[in-house]
Amino acid sequence: MSAPEKMAIFVPILKKIIMKKVFIVMCLTLMPFWVTAQDVLGNWKLEDGSAIVEVYSLGDVFNGKIIWLKNPTMKDGTPVVDVYNPDTKLRSRKIMGLNILSGLKKDGKEYSGGLIYDPNNGKTYYCSMKVEGNVLKVRGSLDKRGFFGRTMNWFRVK
Repeated sequence: MSAPEKMAIFVPILKKIIMKKVFIVMCLTLMPFWVTAQDVLGNWKLEDGSAIVEVYSLGDVFNGKIIWLKNPTMKDGTPVVDVYNPDTKLRSRKIMGLNILSGLKKDGKEYSGGLIYDPNNGKTYYCSMKVEGNVLKVRGSLDKRGFFGRTMNWFRVK
């Protein structure tokens, strides 16, 4: 077999090997960005253990709804409702399934520009959050910059 014939066999094999390696390198390079964008998604237990919030995305916007309550019913057995809501028409809506996080957008390692609703007092605050390991640091504040507020630690539930 002549050298050109050997090259004709070897070159396509070499191209396949190179393409596979390029594909693997690209996947490994892009994977940290995908993992970072996805790490906020999932279920988070509030620091007082009273509720679990599911953080989900709609396009590039992140929201969160209550999916579990430690005390889901009143003493009379009826579901807990949004009694402190300033809008009297909304006071009969159930807390279970209620969206309390809305409008957050990824900004580097943080999620910001959103709102958080506190059904314990009926107030809505500006919100930002960031993931640190298995802890979601959720900051609710009176101002958009987050100077006047507090940070809560929510813990990942698997």
